[in-house]
Amino acid sequence: MTTQPQLFQIALDPGDVVYTPDWVARDMVEYFQPSGRILEPSCGDGVLMKYLPAHAEWCEIERGRDFFAWQEPVDWCFGNPPYSLFSEFLDHSMAVSSDICYLIPANKAFNSYSMIDRVMDWGGIKSIRVYGTGAKLKFPIGYAIAAVHYKRDYTGATMITMYKGANQ
Repeated sequence: MTTQPQLFQIALDPGDVVYTPDWVARDMVEYFQPSGRILEPSCGDGVLMKYLPAHAEWCEIERGRDFFAWQEPVDWCFGNPPYSLFSEFLDHSMAVSSDICYLIPANKAFNSYSMIDRVMDWGGIKSIRVYGTGAKLKFPIGYAIAAVHYKRDYTGATMITMYKGANQ
């Protein structure tokens, strides 16, 4: 008997509709250099898609492509997930991908012991790139915002860098 994937009926909280600034999208792709089969699981207005390789695939619940229905393996999940569903996005990403890079409030990466335990059992956090406060990115939150790179079977140190580009 095969198990059906768990689908989430998403009633988007207005705070979950947070679009990635163009300068952040460009820097994330240049910095992390995703390659292979790439999935943007919550593409919103598509800003990351314009910097990702042309073969990148996408999901967007508002356009009828539910990330939680995606079951094919990918090399990278790369995006800006809805923050109220971050734990669920991370768990599903770990099931389908070897590398994950999500733009999130930095504290989300360490939200709970059970999440850290799941991440460490799967791999680890390879790097964190900090972009500034939510206000700097025009997000409705004040926490530090960072791109966090999770990697399957990773056991090394976590590197933390600060974006110091023109928009700093």
